[in-house]
Amino acid sequence: MELNGARSNPQAGVELSRVGALHEELLLKAVLQPRQPRPTPSAAPQVLATVMRVLEQAERPMTASEIYRAAEELAGKPLLRTSVKAALAAGSSGPSQRFRRVQHGVYQLARDPRRSTS
Repeated sequence: MELNGARSNPQAGVELSRVGALHEELLLKAVLQPRQPRPTPSAAPQVLATVMRVLEQAERPMTASEIYRAAEELAGKPLLRTSVKAALAAGSSGPSQRFRRVQHGVYQLARDPRRSTS
């Protein structure tokens, strides 16, 4: 019964023809302009260490976008923006915070009273 209903639906034929045309278009595009696969993203501990180094060198609060660009430059290779954001989120929560969220999207190194010189 369900198959008969699907075959009698004129809209389904129109939608399937669009999908077929899109498929052909994408195949042609892939042949004409092949894309290279993205490099494997860095491991999370490396991203966390890079983000920490960026904030140590900056010695000021930075936006997540600034941190991402500086971390990519410091690493010398592309990083996933989500990995940097995850490192910031993980480092700014919990009992041993590495970063302090100053305001929405702005982070700085958490001040450790044991490392303070004053």
